[in-house]
Amino acid sequence: MANTELLRATLRHIRAHPDAWIQIDYRRGRAGCFAYHAAMLAGGQLAHPAASIDRPSGDGSWPNHDPYLVCNRAARDLGFARDEVVHIADFARRALDLDDASARSLFSADNTLDDLERLVQIHDARRPGSSPESR
Repeated sequence: MANTELLRATLRHIRAHPDAWIQIDYRRGRAGCFAYHAAMLAGGQLAHPAASIDRPSGDGSWPNHDPYLVCNRAARDLGFARDEVVHIADFARRALDLDDASARSLFSADNTLDDLERLVQIHDARRPGSSPESR
């Protein structure tokens, strides 16, 4: 059963911080997709937190796209092994308690905000005891 609380919190966070939402990239600097925001809200910690990295040419920098997280307490609580490499998508899938197909659908780079709202609503409707009045 999906973690509807985290699904809704992630959607609220994206609505409140639209400049930090870029669905096409797991991570771009301090911004990212739905999976990125879900992972951060669930206690994920970036392995390389710097927002930008220096270009090898020494000519400026570009956004950090590193999609990996530290295997911290939150990751271990989700079942990751202490030395395991943790990808944002894997962490978010476990934190959101989604099956692979649902995660692929929700994390798709093609999703618009309307798509995300619809997908979160679908998962919310699947929650036992869910009714329009309780949402």
